[in-house]
Amino acid sequence: MERRFTSRIVCLDWIENSESEKSKISSSIQEKYEHLRLQYEADLRKNWVEQLESPNQVLEQLSLAACLIELWKSMCKTESENESQPIVPNFVDIACGNGILVYVLRMEGYEGSGYDASRRKSWSTFPPWIQSCLHEKVIIPKPFLDMLGPLEIDIGIESGLFPENTFIISDHADELTVWTPILAALANPCSPLPFMVVPCCSRSLAGSYFRYPPGGAGQGYGDSNPGLHGHSCNGISQPCSGDLRALRAAKMNEKTENGFLSSMAGSLAVKTASIAEEIDFGVEKAWLRTPGAVNMALIGGRDENSNRLKSGEPVTDEELTAARLKIMEVVERECLQDGGIQAAAQLWIDRLETLRHANQTQHQPY
Repeated sequence: MERRFTSRIVCLDWIENSESEKSKISSSIQEKYEHLRLQYEADLRKNWVEQLESPNQVLEQLSLAACLIELWKSMCKTESENESQPIVPNFVDIACGNGILVYVLRMEGYEGSGYDASRRKSWSTFPPWIQSCLHEKVIIPKPFLDMLGPLEIDIGIESGLFPENTFIISDHADELTVWTPILAALANPCSPLPFMVVPCCSRSLAGSYFRYPPGGAGQGYGDSNPGLHGHSCNGISQPCSGDLRALRAAKMNEKTENGFLSSMAGSLAVKTASIAEEIDFGVEKAWLRTPGAVNMALIGGRDENSNRLKSGEPVTDEELTAARLKIMEVVERECLQDGGIQAAAQLWIDRLETLRHANQTQHQPY
């Protein structure tokens, strides 16, 4: 039986903001969510073709679309009082999956595209002009591409260095989660790209299964088989004894704020934020409440002063070089647990080939 989602209000509550600002933001997101449901939910459910995902993913993606639209409104100003559409950066969804988020945002008038390692059945249900914005490509981070040299691979490759004024959406992007603030900074160390991260499965920079310790500091423990430690990719610490009652309790607890913070996804969120802050990229944390879950969203670039180099003063070549070196020092350090950056790059490619083979089997088109 399909799980019935709760009637939880959809909102994005900035953890460090005042209650009045939280209330204002939550109210506008809820209104936008209701509008999007009326506009798109029925048709999306009617045309649902994915076999490995529940149709309730429609509500989750509509929730995220509402949050992003209102977030962009809070970040950007209109050119004139008569203009109804705010000036927003182009977006890129680096793990677009079924493509619903890209579809809704494009239908609402926002420019952008989505990438995924495998074309999904859902893509063919969208208008041709939407399908042209969904790309079957893989992202191999630029530092890895530099180490690997020319690659013979049967799919398009993106380096993750997106153009200026691109907003990066990293929703359940797994191995790209911790990479997101790094890619945003590498694209332009003087003015990093804005982003939103919604964490899920925990991975190291090499893409290996890896659980970061609570608090995001130091080394966690990684393993090619997450089941060895009783973990799952959904962020819930699972008991190894087979106690179903304890597992159900853990799943319910994970839907609370305190439960999330002690989960695998919570530790991943804290680690990602700490990486961003280490490379001088300020990040805001917000509780993302959707019909199906409570998660933490990490938002970079909403504040124009979120990076220390974005002060309006000219940036010297020395400052630019120092910023890039700091970013690469973080990358090299984080790759040590997988044998160094060269080994991590090769692990990324090996895992990519395995993932591609699995996805081609699971997401066969009609």
